[in-house]
Amino acid sequence: MRLFVKASMIACLVFGLNSQAKAEQMQQLGNWDVHYIVLPTTMLETDIAKQYQLARSRNYQFLNISVLDHQSQKAQAVEISGEAVNLAGQQQTLTFREISEGDARYYITGIEARSEQKMRITVRVRQGNTEQVLKFEQDVYPE
Repeated sequence: MRLFVKASMIACLVFGLNSQAKAEQMQQLGNWDVHYIVLPTTMLETDIAKQYQLARSRNYQFLNISVLDHQSQKAQAVEISGEAVNLAGQQQTLTFREISEGDARYYITGIEARSEQKMRITVRVRQGNTEQVLKFEQDVYPE
């Protein structure tokens, strides 16, 4: 688990210097701070990608989301679902897996991108009767 978190952090630092990827982003949705980042799966070590069931390929990105309470900044246990749609209208259903390490919680999924393209990503975050929707666009590039 710690290796995944470290790999994600290193990837964030490396790609922060790269014009192809955006740094981590955050949107406040209701009482939550929703942090998200999309990175190529090729940045992950093979064993880490396998452990988290992510296809490590030049054609795949991974989306990592964490949801924090806005006031306390404590990780929230939520249900997450979503989809990614390219400009041609091709849709991918996003199935998230929860990763817990101590007090931290992450939700990850893979996104296929066989060519350079802009993806419109919609993520629904639910906790009990509360639901918020995160929408963003992300340029993705095969490695």
